[in-house]
Amino acid sequence: MTNIFVLMMSNMRRRPITLRFPDRLNTAKKYRGLVRMDPSKCIACGICDYVCVSSSITVEAHDDHCDWEYDPGRCTFCGRCVRYCPGEAIRQEEERPPAYDLAGALNERHSVDYPACTSCGEPTQPFNDTMLGVAFNAVTEEIRQKARLCNRCRKRDTQAQMKKSFVAPERKTKERS
Repeated sequence: MTNIFVLMMSNMRRRPITLRFPDRLNTAKKYRGLVRMDPSKCIACGICDYVCVSSSITVEAHDDHCDWEYDPGRCTFCGRCVRYCPGEAIRQEEERPPAYDLAGALNERHSVDYPACTSCGEPTQPFNDTMLGVAFNAVTEEIRQKARLCNRCRKRDTQAQMKKSFVAPERKTKERS
């Protein structure tokens, strides 16, 4: 006990000294830092929100756009959002995040506008070839064109194609004559 008391007294006699830390050390390989999203690649599917175990990513859909928000204070940096993003819009930084003193200072928020339907001009949720490839065996140009239509125009187009295919046999023969 006397040794501790002697050490404390000697420390008190010295004036305060702040030791500087060395420059930031390099991060380890495969370090997973803050999540970043590129709105130009985002297809507004909401899969990142669904797979986020800590609810640090939220996607709120609206009629003509969706809001994407990230709260790094809740993030576990697991990387699931990066792994499952079909648009490859999400990545994790390789650098350590900057120091901050206010809660929410590193939050990120983006608004992703839906593209216009090629038929009527109404906003429609975008699909990329990766998502179409999951839904269909082969992605043809016809499927790509249908993916650019809103739900209403897609239904109308499908109904028109079905009407053409179900034309009565006698009509087909009369048309050929």
